[in-house]
This record gives sequence, C-alpha cells and structure tokens, in this order.
Amino acid sequence: MHLKIAKESLLNVLSHVVGVVERRHTLNILSNVKITATQQALTITGSDLEVELVASVPFAEGACLKTGETTLPARKIMDICKSLPSAALVDLQITDDLRCILKSGSSRFVLGTLPAEDYPLLSTDGVQGSRVEVAQKSLKRLFEKTAFAMAVQDVRFYLTGTLLEIDATQLRAVAVDGHRLALAETVAQSNLDQPLQAIIPRKAVGELQRLLSLDEQPLVLFIGRELLNISINIPSRDKEQGDVTVRFTTKLIDGKFPDYKRVIPRGGDKHVTLAHDVFKQSLQRVAILSNEKLRGVFLNFYTDTLKLRANNPEQDEASEDLMIQYDHDTLEMSFNAQYLLDVLNVLDGDDVRMTMSEANQSVLVQDPAYPDQTYVVMPMRV
Repeated sequence: MHLKIAKESLLNVLSHVVGVVERRHTLNILSNVKITATQQALTITGSDLEVELVASVPFAEGACLKTGETTLPARKIMDICKSLPSAALVDLQITDDLRCILKSGSSRFVLGTLPAEDYPLLSTDGVQGSRVEVAQKSLKRLFEKTAFAMAVQDVRFYLTGTLLEIDATQLRAVAVDGHRLALAETVAQSNLDQPLQAIIPRKAVGELQRLLSLDEQPLVLFIGRELLNISINIPSRDKEQGDVTVRFTTKLIDGKFPDYKRVIPRGGDKHVTLAHDVFKQSLQRVAILSNEKLRGVFLNFYTDTLKLRANNPEQDEASEDLMIQYDHDTLEMSFNAQYLLDVLNVLDGDDVRMTMSEANQSVLVQDPAYPDQTYVVMPMRV
C-alpha cells in the first residue's frame, strides 16, 4: 500500500473513528485502526468489539499509488498527523517487511503494523433488521435530551444504555438510573407492524452524539436482534476534500428494560410553574453550601413563594426566596441539586412546570413549550 494524501484529508477520516478505539485493549490489534486503500477511496475502521465506526472518503486523483490494507496504532498515527504543519502532504507506504513508513517534508516516522485480516469486525455485508427513518437533527436531539440520565455503573446493566422504542410513526428515547428518568420523542417512519425496543450502550450513545449534526437530512436506522446500523454522510468543510461517509454499528444491550411508564407519576394534584433561568441560577447558588457528598437542597413551597435552603456539616447555610405560581398546601421536599440541574440544563423554554403529589413521591418536570419531553426526579428521603 502506498498513498500520497493531504494531511487534512487523512486527519478528517481518522478523527471520525479514533474516538471508539481503546488506548489499551486485551486484544492488541484493537488499539489499531484498519486502513484500506482502493483506487477510489480511503476507508478507516475503528472498533472496540462493542462499537464499530467505518469512515470512507474518495481519493483525489493520483493519491493512491498502490492499493492494499493494514492496521496502524490509532493514537500514534493521529498524534503524528496533528503535529504536522497545515497543508502538509503525507506519504504513507507499507514496506515488504510490513512496516509503515510515513514521510512528510523532512519528517520521517516508522510504525509497526498488524495484519488487516486479523482485525475483528462487527458489521456484516448485508444490512438486516427493522428499518426506521428519522431526521438527523431529531435523532441528535433525542440523545442530547436524555443521555444524562443513563446509569454510569450499575449491576442492572440494561440501565447503562438508552432505550430506543419505535413504532410505525414515532421514535422515543428513554434513560433511567434509579434516581431519575428522561424521555424524549420525535416523529419517525418505520416498517414495523408492532413496537420494537432496543437498548444502545452508553459509549455508542456518546459516539452518535458526536457524529450527528443539526442537519434535517433523513437517516435510516437498521435495527436487528443484536446490532444497530446507521450510515451518516458528513459534508466536508473544505471543497477540495470529499464528503466523509461513516457507517456506525453497535451491539445492543441484551436485557429487558424496565417498564418506564410505571415510573412516570400520574395524578399529581400540586402544580408549580417557575421561570427557568431564575430557578436554575438560584439552585446553583444555594447548592454551593449543600453537603458535598449528598448535594441535598430543600424546596419549601408556599402560596406563590418557593424557599430554597441548603446546609452542611460545617454549619454553613444558604437560602433564597423565589416568586412562583403555586396555590396548594404547603409542601417541603428535598432533592439532590445536581439531578434537578441536569434536567434544567436540557430544557430550552422560558418556564418549568413541576407536578407533585406528596413530599416523598417522585416529581414530574416538564417544559410547557416542549410537551415531547418528560422528566422524573426522585426526592431524597429526609
């Protein structure tokens, strides 16, 4: 294999796959990326056996001097490309003794390789599964509005991902970690006769958030029993470089997601409407003096007034009063401030609506301007 390619073109393809590659893996070859060169295109593959990214870009004329494939250390090749001057030309060649010689200007690097045929792949030649079509912008929004509520480490492994629930006309994303729930939905088209559920791992959700743009371009998801596959076209910002096509494949979490609809409180009889920014800023201020470990903040609801209070073992105290719309019995609740702030950070409207029933029951948090988003936060036991 022998290539002469602009540094920006090589870096552009690499940057779309390198995030999924682990720095250290029990399989040494998975610290590498697989590079395949044909006369038409450069294709780079990165994988950790759970998520696989395959990025392709068309070659400029004469860029591929000799076709072939190999694997190279992902971080090293990425760092080398970043360190080269802008507009540099990269000469990359695999020698007969299977070493990679990379030259650019007066710089010369020699890298070890591993056989491309040993690189494990998730994707199959034929894309199979249920077909779902959704706007790229809408899919990105679903993950942005819910991903924060995924469990980080939990023996209930199915909570460490995001549930996608699909029917004929709707796509819904749900994340739960035992303390809170986040749900968002959007319009989608599918070939399903009955609803389908798929749990996407945490790392895959993060990679999708990075890859997806705010483009209205329609995306097609193929969801099988074990894998989810999406092809994403990423326009190049440089007219001299071709668009990058990324094929995203992830294993799905094999587990039964809990019935999240039972978690959403029904019949709450106490409603309060607060100004979003005022509430968020007040909560941030009061939480400064909360217990560093528990992050507990008291919310005392009175007629048209909310008192926020916090204290800690060092005898520090903070309080703040807000004007609100509330006309019910006095109510005191305690929350982990960070759980409330995480919800407020993803709400876009001017107001926040909270629906409550009792002091020890979960609270429904919604944005009146966006009824397709629903959040539930459990209070702390006082």
